[in-house]
Amino acid sequence: MLGRAVLGVAASVALVLTAPGTGGATGPGPGARAQTIREQQWHLEALRVPAAHATTRGEGVVVAVVDSGVDATRPDLADALLPGAGFGSASGTDGTRDGDGHGTAMAALIGGRGVDGGVLGVAPAARILPISVGADGEKFTTTSVAEGVTWAVDQGADVVNLSLTSAATLTPDLLRAVNHAFDHDVVVVAGTGNDGQEHVGAPANIKGVVAVSGTVRGNGPWPQSNTGPETVLAAPAEDIVTAITLNASATGFAQVDGTSAATALVSGVAALVRARHPDLDAGNVVNRLIATATDLQAPGRDGATGFGLVDPVAALTAEVPRVDRNPLAPPPPPPATTASQPPVQALPPAVPDDGDRLALIAGGLGAAAVLVAAIALLLARRNRIRRAPVPAVTEIPPPDDDFWRGDRW
Repeated sequence: MLGRAVLGVAASVALVLTAPGTGGATGPGPGARAQTIREQQWHLEALRVPAAHATTRGEGVVVAVVDSGVDATRPDLADALLPGAGFGSASGTDGTRDGDGHGTAMAALIGGRGVDGGVLGVAPAARILPISVGADGEKFTTTSVAEGVTWAVDQGADVVNLSLTSAATLTPDLLRAVNHAFDHDVVVVAGTGNDGQEHVGAPANIKGVVAVSGTVRGNGPWPQSNTGPETVLAAPAEDIVTAITLNASATGFAQVDGTSAATALVSGVAALVRARHPDLDAGNVVNRLIATATDLQAPGRDGATGFGLVDPVAALTAEVPRVDRNPLAPPPPPPATTASQPPVQALPPAVPDDGDRLALIAGGLGAAAVLVAAIALLLARRNRIRRAPVPAVTEIPPPDDDFWRGDRW
């Protein structure tokens, strides 16, 4: 089950599936009919994706998959890929090779064409912009991911899928890249992570990003999802059938778990909304996703599932009033002081006593520690990646080879 919610990705992978038409039987006895891969994609019915396709299949929308690359040879993605790019250790490539399999799996969940009973994506008519930010999918960096996001935006992406996250709460390079996306009317979707912790790292914790956690059959929370007040939406994250590279599975298919998969499904829904409502800006697309979600926990937003389970049909068809800004964005600054409203006199700064000085010093060291933590991008594809604490220093050193950890699927 693919897991990569750390810059990384969010999924673990079970390589147990067979080719289309030869999957598990649907009934008892030797005469039982074998399931196609498409029939094993339980999440499509759970989200009513076939009903949504009666309205749109995502025509004309470009979804950037910033990941390990996307395998251009997969028939499930025939004619879906645009020319892409590579960054970091994948620099110089066009994004259409995937030595890891994770990016291909996510792209198929978003835009799989459903060829010959194969994987059907949420937005099977959308185009995929493949961006590799690690030649082997092992050592993504904040710098390479930020470069990939920026490039995707400049190439005209409508949605950016980031099935990855980090343990860091402060990542200046990702913040700049995501803000660049917002400045260019792009929807950004990211996973909360797969550690089962109450912590949502970057880029999912950046205000304005759609942070996605996972659910299981029956719509309960997926217990390994990271949670926190930044969580925005939830989508299926358990036993999700998708296409994968042949170097990862001899059949070319796998069953994955993780917020990576949930993120890809929400990105697919965002693509459907952009196709159905091309006049809406990114903020109103996000607002539609939020306003039409199915609440799963206590009324209102919660840390486990956010505003609730994404609902493609409602997001496409419901009457939703327009908003003037992304509801997830920070509030605008207060209006400037006018002549009729004289400024309030500021009190002179107090002279700190020794205790205050100690508190200020401690606060400064804490800020330095946060900056150091910002380089800690974990590959979310792994379910439980742990990092040793980083000591506070005055500058941010590059991570060494031991910094990146995590077993293969």
